[in-house]
Amino acid sequence: MCTTSGGSWISAVFDEIALEGLDGVTLPWLWTLLERRLQCGSPLPEKLQQQVWTLLLRSTDKVEFFKLKAERPLLPPYDRSKDLDSDAGLPLVPKTCPFLRLPFTPIHDGHIMGNCADFKTRKAIDVKNLKKMTASEATTSWHQKMAIVANQEQRWMALKSPNAFSSIVFTPQLYVFLECIGRSRFNGEQTAGTWSLMNYFKDSSLIFYSKSKLMLQGLITAQSYVERASNKTVCSVLLTLPRFFHVYKSHQQRAMEKLYMEIQMRPSHHILVSEIPDHLEELTTAQVKKVTQSHGFRKFYETTQVRLPVGDSAKDSKKQRKVTVLRLRNPDLKFDELMPSQDSINEAKEEKTSAEFLSQNHAYLDMPVELECLRAIMRFGSRGIGTAELSQYVSVNCHTARGCLKYLRREKVINEFTENVGKTRITRFVAGAQAAADVNLKQEILEKEVQQLQCRDEPTLPPNVDIVMRDLPDITANIRQMTLPKSVNKNLERETQSLVERKKLVVQQIDQKCIIHTYELMTAIYNAEHSVGKQERICRKSLYRILLRMQLAGILNVYELTLQCDKGLRLYRLATHPKIDMEHEQMKREVLRLKNNFHLINEERLSRPGQVNNTKKRKELLAAKRQQLKGQPKPNPPKLLVACILHEFFFYLVGEQPRDSKPLPMSPELLEHWKTAEPSLMTRQFLSEWQADESHILPYTDEINWRTFVPPLPIYNNKPPGWFYFMDAVERMPLSLIMRICRIERESMEQLRPHLQHPVRQHYLLRQLQTQNLIPRPRQQQLFLSTLRLLNNMGLIQVSQSQMGRDGLQRWVYFNRRSCLLDTTPSTGHNYNCISEGRTYEELPYEFNTREQVADYWAKLQHICIYTKLGFKKNRERKVGTKQQLRLPLLVFVRTVDFDEAVELDNASVPGDHKGAAGLSSLLFAHQFRNWSWVKHKSGTVRKAPALKTTGKASAALPVTKRLSLVRLKPVPKLHVRKARGTASVTEQRKRKSGPRDDVDRDALRNMRTLRVTWSAAEDQILKMGRAVYLFIDAPLLALALCNVGSICRDVIRQYLGICNKTTQACVRRLQFLLRQKRDQPDVPNWIYTMQTQPEISSIYNEGFLKELKREYPLRSDQTDALLIHFVIILGKLHRLINSADTIRRQFILPDNMEEYHRQFRECIPLNSDHQDVGQVLYSNPSCETELQVTVAQGVLHSILCCAKDKTLFNLQAFEIYKHFSEEVLNTAFNNARTNSLLVAVKRRNIHTVSRQVSGPAHSLSSKYKCRLIYLKLGHVLYDTYYAFEQRLHEQDAIECRQVTSPNFAQLLLLGEWMAKNRLHLVLQLPANILTVDTSSMSRPCGSASDRILDHYSSIFDNAPQTEYAKRLESECSARQAARVRFHPANLTYRLQCSVYNQLSKLPLRAMHFFCALDSLGQSVNISCARLELGECPFGCIMRSGNYLNAVERITYEHRALLKQLVADALPQTQLQLQLDNSTAGSTTLTVSTSNLLALIQQLEAYWRQQQHQQECKDLGKALADRTLNKLTDWRTLCTGLLDFEAGKPDEEHTQDYEPSLNKEERARAQDVFVVHLPTIQLKTKAEPSKEQLQDKHAQLRKAVLDKVINTSYWRYTENTFDTLLPTLKAKDYDASAIQHMEEILVYIEQRPLGVMGTELRRIFPFGKFLMDALHEMEAHYLIKRVGVASHMYVHKQHMRNWVVHTFHIKRLERERVQGLVAASPATPQAVLGRKRKAAVDESEQPSTSKQAKLALDELKNSEDSDSNESMANRRSKRVEINANKPKAPVASPTVGTVTEDVIVMRPQPWIRVNGSLNRRVLDRWLGAILSECISRNGCTVHSLFLRFPHLLPVELMLLLELLCDLDCIHLMEMEPPPVNVETTYEDELKEQQVTELYDPIYTYVKCHCNAIGCLTNFIGLKQYSSEFI
Repeated sequence: MCTTSGGSWISAVFDEIALEGLDGVTLPWLWTLLERRLQCGSPLPEKLQQQVWTLLLRSTDKVEFFKLKAERPLLPPYDRSKDLDSDAGLPLVPKTCPFLRLPFTPIHDGHIMGNCADFKTRKAIDVKNLKKMTASEATTSWHQKMAIVANQEQRWMALKSPNAFSSIVFTPQLYVFLECIGRSRFNGEQTAGTWSLMNYFKDSSLIFYSKSKLMLQGLITAQSYVERASNKTVCSVLLTLPRFFHVYKSHQQRAMEKLYMEIQMRPSHHILVSEIPDHLEELTTAQVKKVTQSHGFRKFYETTQVRLPVGDSAKDSKKQRKVTVLRLRNPDLKFDELMPSQDSINEAKEEKTSAEFLSQNHAYLDMPVELECLRAIMRFGSRGIGTAELSQYVSVNCHTARGCLKYLRREKVINEFTENVGKTRITRFVAGAQAAADVNLKQEILEKEVQQLQCRDEPTLPPNVDIVMRDLPDITANIRQMTLPKSVNKNLERETQSLVERKKLVVQQIDQKCIIHTYELMTAIYNAEHSVGKQERICRKSLYRILLRMQLAGILNVYELTLQCDKGLRLYRLATHPKIDMEHEQMKREVLRLKNNFHLINEERLSRPGQVNNTKKRKELLAAKRQQLKGQPKPNPPKLLVACILHEFFFYLVGEQPRDSKPLPMSPELLEHWKTAEPSLMTRQFLSEWQADESHILPYTDEINWRTFVPPLPIYNNKPPGWFYFMDAVERMPLSLIMRICRIERESMEQLRPHLQHPVRQHYLLRQLQTQNLIPRPRQQQLFLSTLRLLNNMGLIQVSQSQMGRDGLQRWVYFNRRSCLLDTTPSTGHNYNCISEGRTYEELPYEFNTREQVADYWAKLQHICIYTKLGFKKNRERKVGTKQQLRLPLLVFVRTVDFDEAVELDNASVPGDHKGAAGLSSLLFAHQFRNWSWVKHKSGTVRKAPALKTTGKASAALPVTKRLSLVRLKPVPKLHVRKARGTASVTEQRKRKSGPRDDVDRDALRNMRTLRVTWSAAEDQILKMGRAVYLFIDAPLLALALCNVGSICRDVIRQYLGICNKTTQACVRRLQFLLRQKRDQPDVPNWIYTMQTQPEISSIYNEGFLKELKREYPLRSDQTDALLIHFVIILGKLHRLINSADTIRRQFILPDNMEEYHRQFRECIPLNSDHQDVGQVLYSNPSCETELQVTVAQGVLHSILCCAKDKTLFNLQAFEIYKHFSEEVLNTAFNNARTNSLLVAVKRRNIHTVSRQVSGPAHSLSSKYKCRLIYLKLGHVLYDTYYAFEQRLHEQDAIECRQVTSPNFAQLLLLGEWMAKNRLHLVLQLPANILTVDTSSMSRPCGSASDRILDHYSSIFDNAPQTEYAKRLESECSARQAARVRFHPANLTYRLQCSVYNQLSKLPLRAMHFFCALDSLGQSVNISCARLELGECPFGCIMRSGNYLNAVERITYEHRALLKQLVADALPQTQLQLQLDNSTAGSTTLTVSTSNLLALIQQLEAYWRQQQHQQECKDLGKALADRTLNKLTDWRTLCTGLLDFEAGKPDEEHTQDYEPSLNKEERARAQDVFVVHLPTIQLKTKAEPSKEQLQDKHAQLRKAVLDKVINTSYWRYTENTFDTLLPTLKAKDYDASAIQHMEEILVYIEQRPLGVMGTELRRIFPFGKFLMDALHEMEAHYLIKRVGVASHMYVHKQHMRNWVVHTFHIKRLERERVQGLVAASPATPQAVLGRKRKAAVDESEQPSTSKQAKLALDELKNSEDSDSNESMANRRSKRVEINANKPKAPVASPTVGTVTEDVIVMRPQPWIRVNGSLNRRVLDRWLGAILSECISRNGCTVHSLFLRFPHLLPVELMLLLELLCDLDCIHLMEMEPPPVNVETTYEDELKEQQVTELYDPIYTYVKCHCNAIGCLTNFIGLKQYSSEFI
């Protein structure tokens, strides 16, 4: 236990909580801390835990409890001493943070200070709720989600030392710094390292100054701490509180202490070196040696040799030997001096102060301090003394010393001067005439030197002024004079010698370079000062002070340049010559240069994978980069061939092309001339494309090659001929030339392929094609730079200095016109890279004047290099060294030359040692073939794994064999060579045959874990789909082989199923196996029929598809490739069709006749029509308080009626609200609701005395009310369908098109809205052929025409995956058993088997009860009419079983004899008459027998058919349903089939039932076919934000709208006045007149008790927008409230009581406790009146105590009505403050009982429940109804909406319109009626303005937006409730 706890465990508990700071401590972590603190065992005893828990619950004045938003991680306790590594001797840095480091969030809220990230989000927990729990229960329940926080006083007492006084003022950062150190306890916090305080404070200087300030106050202690991180040592300072100080010693320190004690105990005061490991047992010998040789150890110890006697000294004392011993360097060294003290650490970096200053002998108590300071200054003479030195010398504090110095300066007794000491500027003071004279003389000398500082008269221009730089308009530049902050501008009048010297250096740099960057100036000043021995580096602030002084003196100019490109921003600071202003030409060139550099930096940054915005693409790039690093490096291009190409290009630019050449016009004659060299050029097409292109690229020569479009170089005036700027040449490099020297990635190659295949565009320049970024800049720079160095080392070019910093390509190049070669082919001997020295070689001179001479030079060079005998490695000189030393040196430029000396050096000389091939340098290795060929021979080694012997040892490895492979750097056309017969080798004959394999197959073989792979149902389905597409295309075998199908299916399985162990051969074999086992039936034929009948597929892939494909692609290979692409497209379409067929989409049911249509949809009736239901608005603004109370009570009743579908009763709230109204008000409100058709009484057949909870509400909303919300032009279900379809569109892939076959109304609306917003692209595909059915000419007359059609449908669906789908038709089947049904009018015929069970599956459900009756023979059954109406079977129904077909088979087998009698018509029958038509009939009991079986079944079937006739009219049509009304099932035919059916008998007649046949006789006719062709709509969404962004946007808008609804309904009583509003208005810059107007408006509103209409305010105060702002400000300050009935009104806060009601919310647990009281409470106005009368009669009733009202809403977390509750989140409970003179709302104590609730003040609205929660059911439905009416009557007035929806208050409807405006569904336009007089012409247009809140409803109309429905559906979103409120 820590000493600060005073031995009390109670103090220890509060101390541990306080040390955790403002973040607090969780219960599990508190038990862990107390285990270590109290040392009571682990885990902490439960009894002690309970005592601690009880203590905390009682100490609410010291601690608080908070609920965290998220659970806090729990880490094990951390001990820093365990980080010590025994091997390294130092602590090791953990890989992960060993302790919990919470986010850095400084908090300063009043007196509260600390670090807490969830300070605003965590919520206080009431201690009453926690007292019910024990310690273990609280730990289990809350775990890491509850934090216990000590108060500020406790936390501060835990951090500061006892009896310590702190005089500093803590900032939030400084306090968090101290709090972190306290939380770490004995472990402490480091100032540097991975897990140090740098995670909180990024600035190391802040940590340093915070540490120094806290150490000066004695709040923390420090010690040096060294740890090991990976392969480096981190030195830091460990900070702890003084009471937690613990010395962490390393191996070295412990070893030094042990050895010190051992040496001091010995009389000789030394120890043998050989005995040291015995005393340091924890260290190994190597560690001991390492420790004893370290610098820290040798600082205190030394080794020396002494002589010691050998053996026993008594026997032979003369024999001695030399031994090495260890001893202390200082024998008087104390033990404490081994460990450096903290004072030495703190003072290590401080300047040593002489003893004279530290002495206090100079202080005189009887002398004035001013005189004492003057004597001290005079004591030091001309040296002077500083302020700090003076305060120490005279023993006063710094403040007193400063005051004395000010006094002495004011008396002009002393003088001051400034000097630099290191990086510090010190002001010293001198006294006396001589000292003052010396100071003034020095200052005058410095001022003269400063005045003489001037730059040269003219700026020195750099040599690169001829470089032409292109401007980049994308990068904006802003240049301005540099202005420095005020903090830098101070102390500008003082000059020191150091400042003067630095100014001289700045002037020198400006003279050398007319424009220089500030960082270059800093580097130059540092280098100059470093050369004279100064170690300080000038900082930017000091440099800015110098530049500011020189700028003010006119010595130079300083500018700031800002470059901006997209989101990138760069800032440059430039110092220039005084004559170079912002408009100077050199400044413009500098701006262009910086622009180009910025552009290159951006390109390089964007090419990195980390800068890619798309997460998926970034991962792919990183994976590809890692794979590239793992794999073998790509071979380099042949450097000499690249040099040859670049040399020819240079010659053309410099020596062949005239500088003044002009572009040639693009004419047909020129194109015809080009066509002779390029026959594939289409002249007319190219000319039309060229004329359509805006760039109009012109040629410069009439030959068609890479020289065609190369423009000439610019004319360099100041340069000798032969020089050119290399970047100018790079910009003129054409694409065809780039392709010859650079390797381009495959993705970029795909972009360039159209240009490279074109005979003319392949010669365009890169900048003309906008493809400069295809080659990464670093790689391009490396290639060009290495080639330039090679040409320079060959003597073909000369180069100048680099002109643009580190970019080596920004330089001038001189093209040499002379060169020479040596014919080294006679060289003999086996040499490596040097020719034979003893021979003479012929010299071949060359001059480059023509193109042919350049070609001859390179041809001869290649011939000589290839045929020179070099490259023998056995004669290679052997060198010894590291791999880095043995590596060949990189090529560098031979030398850089000046412009004038280049012509003299062009003398055909070749640099180097001339020992290489062709007389070049031997370092060029020009003889190697890889430098002259694009094909590289790559050698590798192949080793066989050693076989294991029986003894377990490996045998010797087989000899290494070399393998050669060719890597082609450039594509080479393949040679088609046919092998001769009989030349196959033996190995090829023995090789096992296998299918074609590629990389995917090889990867699949590697992924195989077993010999045979397993196949899933999804894989088999893909294979069968491939088989169906293969048969559908019906291509010849040569065009589409089976292996192609297998490879496509393999790739689909790999890509979409994620199964990577299937090869092509495996897929083919599996498909063949499925065909042999006939597992492809019946799916493949059904899918083929689906594709044949789908217009989307059959319109394209029909009989002429293959012919068109052959005509389009003459070559067979191209045809095969195209066919495979179409195969994949058809496969994808088939997959979508199959998936869409499995889901049943919701469709709108259209009415059959106009009467039903007119009944469901209301026609728009004009307002002045006689048929109009309502002609006037039912509500008006109140004229007295009674009318207002009636309106409020009616609003409460309306809200309660809208909550009828909720699971919660609101009786208590309704009673509490109603009882405050008088009897007259309640009666009037109820009567008005009945009169206005708002509610109706619920009619019940049987009235019993049951509770309200069971019986339900006594009143409900009227049918007229519901009809207003149901019968709309756009039904409410439309929004659900719209939202579901929109979500599916968002979820689909943007590239993939979606097919819509038969869109419903909601989908059509979505298509229209998206098309209006240009978010969708539609393609309408009409059917190719539409066939009809001629039922009169059918070949077989048996059965009806509809039965024939339905047989087709049934045969299709019986062979579909869902065999029960046909039963949804509920149709009659014919007596014929179809054995063959034709589907498509083509030459394909499919034969499908049909059994009697297929016929049974088509029977309706009512007919299947025949088997139920048959199974119930001999049993007594009870036939009830009530059960028959519901369609229930009176027998034991077999349809309830899982497989009813098995039950039919069982019943048929058991009653086989009876069925034979039925077939033979020999079954005895008796008359049976059931009374089924009488609805009042009861039930009939009878016994099922053979005699009454058939009659009973027929009567039941006829009865059910009559009941289901209306539904069949919907499905089959009225005519067909009436025709089959009296038709019964033919059971004799069906029973015959059941008796004759044999399940295992195969159909031997048809061997190919499922294969297509081409028989003419069996060709289907159009009359036998029923095919439905529907037009399809192809959708493709355009680019739009991601789904997550849209969801966030919609969520924010939804929250804003819901908050507006909540704020409109709620009210809060406050003590606010206009005076409390004044500071807010002044903070928002409202002037005095505006504030006066606001006060006038407030006074005007206050004078009207019932409120003021908004239109009246707009008329009296015509301030426009300011009026709305003023009303909003006062409403936000709760001075007024917007209310109203027929129009918006504003009422003062003093008159708000009659507009609002007081209610409360009961939580779930309390509601369950008072459930009986809730059910017994009255909820209707009549019941409340009865209860009030009874309470008045009862005299014993005590007056209810009034309680203070409360304002706010608790978050409804435990509400049962979770599907419709929208809790008022983020509203904190606040008490309602009511004036003392106002009557308080009484609350009856018997009603509430023991329930405690917060009172909520609100305005009653239909979508706000009486408990204060939001009813989303009502709000969403009313918003949809209003928007539907606005869309159907676009342009309708707001007043007409009042008439259309009379049950809503007009202000409530206006609020809904305002919400729709916020949702961007509509907007309101108010018309200004013009004044009418005799001279009115009505020709002027009406004035309109858009309004939101204040407007006249009669003159305001609604305009709907094109995306109104989409905006509302996004607001409604996914409904959280399952039922509607009506």
